Amino acid sequence: MSKIYIPAWHYRAPGLVQRVWGWSPIEEMSLLTLDTTPGTIDDLASALQIPRQVAASTVARLMQFGLIEVRMSPRPMLSTNTVGREFIRAGRALPERSADREIGISVVYEKVGESVFRNRDVDTIAVTKLPTSGKVVNFPVGEPSETDYSMMQRVTEFMSGMLRPGEWLRGIQANSSYLERKFLVIDLNDMKDGATPPGASEKLIEALKLTIKTGILPVTVPPAVDEPPTIATDIHTDQIVVGASQQLERFEQIVKAAKSHVFILSTFVASQNDDRCKENRDRMWQALDDACRRGVKCHLFFGTSIDVPKHAAAMHELSERLSSIRRTRGYVLAHRDSVDSHAKFLVADDGQGGAIVSMGSCNWLSSPFSAVEVSVELKEANAAGAAMDVLHSIIAKISSAGQSIEALQFIAAELRRNRSRLSASTTPQGAVRTAMRILHASDHNRLLRIAAHDAKTRFICCTNRVGANMVPALFDPAEVAGQRLGEVSIYYSRRGGPVKRGHVTDHRKRLDGVVGIFGVPEPQLHAKFLAWDDDHIVVSSLNWGSQSAALDNPMDEIGLYLQGAGLATILLKKFDGENTRAAKDA
Repeated sequence: MSKIYIPAWHYRAPGLVQRVWGWSPIEEMSLLTLDTTPGTIDDLASALQIPRQVAASTVARLMQFGLIEVRMSPRPMLSTNTVGREFIRAGRALPERSADREIGISVVYEKVGESVFRNRDVDTIAVTKLPTSGKVVNFPVGEPSETDYSMMQRVTEFMSGMLRPGEWLRGIQANSSYLERKFLVIDLNDMKDGATPPGASEKLIEALKLTIKTGILPVTVPPAVDEPPTIATDIHTDQIVVGASQQLERFEQIVKAAKSHVFILSTFVASQNDDRCKENRDRMWQALDDACRRGVKCHLFFGTSIDVPKHAAAMHELSERLSSIRRTRGYVLAHRDSVDSHAKFLVADDGQGGAIVSMGSCNWLSSPFSAVEVSVELKEANAAGAAMDVLHSIIAKISSAGQSIEALQFIAAELRRNRSRLSASTTPQGAVRTAMRILHASDHNRLLRIAAHDAKTRFICCTNRVGANMVPALFDPAEVAGQRLGEVSIYYSRRGGPVKRGHVTDHRKRLDGVVGIFGVPEPQLHAKFLAWDDDHIVVSSLNWGSQSAALDNPMDEIGLYLQGAGLATILLKKFDGENTRAAKDA
């Protein structure tokens, strides 16, 4: 046995690398000097005791970035301008200088030791050209194929140690990518002589040594079981948004602040002639109109798998409306294929070098903004970046999303790169230090049962609907909690499937004194959340009382589990306030 063939993926794509230059002490001292003592280049050179040539080139760079200006009265002199003075007085970092260059990326990822190689360093062979002789390790049966998204993550990690000082990989241009199954060719005779492919993992080397010793072919590694990582972040009270009009107001504010990109994933899309709560919808459309006029790129998606042609037609109407405002291609990317997810996202840059992600229950492109919704806004770099990664993986399902994927990837990368410079080491005043986990579909039911057993003071759940699985999915866990806690409540507004009013009434009577089951017809509770004790909340797209998580589609439902001092108290206070206000209005 001389050669063996190991399953692998060949990935090729153009990457964008950015080189960033910071500011030298001379440049910073020059800016400070000209702010306090305006003068000429000679004055600056004398004050800092530096050569005149250095002073002149420093002034040229500061002028290039619009930080200093020439005053003509009472005599010509250099001084900081309004922008330069603002940077100094606000304690802000000076604007970085950067330049981009495109590189070609061509790598091979093998499935035994999970090594990533440069394509030029290894031998590969096409699946259709395998020789009749030789030992072949087959691709694992039933395992999902690699995707642009999964390969991007591996390439980013692989490239991190290969770039020049001061450079970082901004992202990969997915529109021009190439991904193909191949086999990595390994000559075991070379391995016996100690020659291994550059970059081979220890796992691959050990597996090949064992094959040489025993003659038994190596096996591919099973896919990793991804446990949602915990992310430390900060949550302000106003980042938990509860209500109907509150969601619309935040939509307007977020879209109005954006300068480059807005991404929206809504389960449904309303037709332009839908008259339900027309005034509210007009405000939403107007916010998007204004964004297009400013040159903001709008990336629009819908997720339902029900009546797809209807929502695709509505998305086309919206695209025609927005495209007519700014007749330049590429500013409106309204996708008419469903991403097959019930998750709801609003993502935008904040116009100040950061980004904001809103996740929760609100169907932005179809909501009449009359139902009670709950959403959480993520602003800190790690939290927002993780949420963008989830949206990235959801929209990657459709072939038309290449430009949107690329833009989202670049924003997330920029956000993370700036994290150390933009974020404080301590929790900002008024914020709650929070442990955050992003929940996929199947994570929800498991966490609800854990909460029902672990809660010590209260257990509250709000679901838009109760349906056929309401008893095992929600009522039974709530009963477990209610047998030892004094406050266990379930709120809902609609019934689904075969469930009639009498069915819910029977369970309400059965659980009387153990679990409070409250039907709230108006205003409709479209919110989906779970809260227990004082510190734990889950804000989600999942209807806890009517839907079962789809194991084959982990991105079908997305939730945020947040644990921080008083977060449940904050959420429930806002929720109770909305219910009280609605009762008074009625």
